[in-house]
Amino acid sequence: MFTVPEIVLLVLKIANAIMTEVHDTKSFQAGTDAEIAKPSAAILRKTQAGKAIMEKVDAMDDKDIDAGLRGLEP
Repeated sequence: MFTVPEIVLLVLKIANAIMTEVHDTKSFQAGTDAEIAKPSAAILRKTQAGKAIMEKVDAMDDKDIDAGLRGLEP
């Protein structure tokens, strides 16, 4: 049969395994969240930049737009 110290050691090993698993899961989730946040922030910046550009284009009159488009021609 098991002795008291062996039972205590077994309980501590089980508790350690559970705590390690919980820590690993939290660390993995934090890393996943950070990786998702990077492209999300890039998309938001591009969306904000696109909105700012469209506001500038909307404020332009036809003459200014035509001049800007001619500048894009090769």
